Amino acid sequence: FSPIFESADVKSKSYSANEFMKLVREAKLADTASGMASKFSELKGAEKMLKKLKESAEGYSELRESTRKLREETDRSELVKLKKQFQNSPQLQKVDGEILSWSKRSERIKRIVLQARPDVITFQEMDHVQQFLQDKDFSARYTCMVDAAKAYKPPTYTGHKGGSPHDDLSPDKYFHHLLASRAAFAPKSYSNAYLFRSKRDAKAPGTHTIDSIDTIDDDGCVIFWKKDTFKPVELGFLRIPSDTEKSEAVVALTLQHLKTDTMLNVLTAHLPSGDEHSKELERLAVLNNPSANWTARRIHFQGKDWKEVPYEDNPKFVGVTSYVKYF
Repeated sequence: FSPIFESADVKSKSYSANEFMKLVREAKLADTASGMASKFSELKGAEKMLKKLKESAEGYSELRESTRKLREETDRSELVKLKKQFQNSPQLQKVDGEILSWSKRSERIKRIVLQARPDVITFQEMDHVQQFLQDKDFSARYTCMVDAAKAYKPPTYTGHKGGSPHDDLSPDKYFHHLLASRAAFAPKSYSNAYLFRSKRDAKAPGTHTIDSIDTIDDDGCVIFWKKDTFKPVELGFLRIPSDTEKSEAVVALTLQHLKTDTMLNVLTAHLPSGDEHSKELERLAVLNNPSANWTARRIHFQGKDWKEVPYEDNPKFVGVTSYVKYF
């Protein structure tokens, strides 16, 4: 949608896509340097707390007033100013429908994959696994299911705040769900993607969403492969240590080439994002952290069925790097 105009008036100032993104980056940096970014975090927390309190509760009036002041402060943010500057831009008004719409994004992804015809694909932040498995054109060539007789089902939650031991992806049941699903897919439990889509669609898991044909699912890492080129022989997961009820994992898949019998190991992970120094330390800790409690489990195809087997020589995994080196 380049050039991007400030308003519907063709005489209004216009920007190339690169120029516009430069404005966005500069606004973000300015908000970070001024402390405005932390003000937004404060506002989010205050608004959350305000929703939970009753008007008659002690401290409600004070919290409402401090929230109002935070809104006034954040209205002076460079990003907010930029948003107001382009609020009537016809090009940016098309973004939701033409770019961010999942129905259009998924078709573009599918078209690119089917044209490129890769032997193996890894996706991160994928929360539409079932849709791809049910898509006639995509599933004719690719799968992420090691057991073709099984159908993938997203996990279910009880809806209790803070999680429940009965949830499919509670910490105690996380590995069981991953191995039992027979999918080369490691969803993040209680993910933001799941929560966002649940609230947006106001529907429970197992129902159709507004913008896609699949069910609401957590996002995670998944591996797809060509069904006529490989057969899966092993599937494993390395759970990333967490002090909360949330879980996520590295996916490790061993494929056997149907014509040559050559074995191929494929691993995929999603490291923490962010350009802050603290985020870089988080990434390094995921790669190697001997003091954390790392756990890994796998299933192997034996005879006519998939069975859980321990990793050979009882390796002590201390991060993603050691898991990769095992293979």
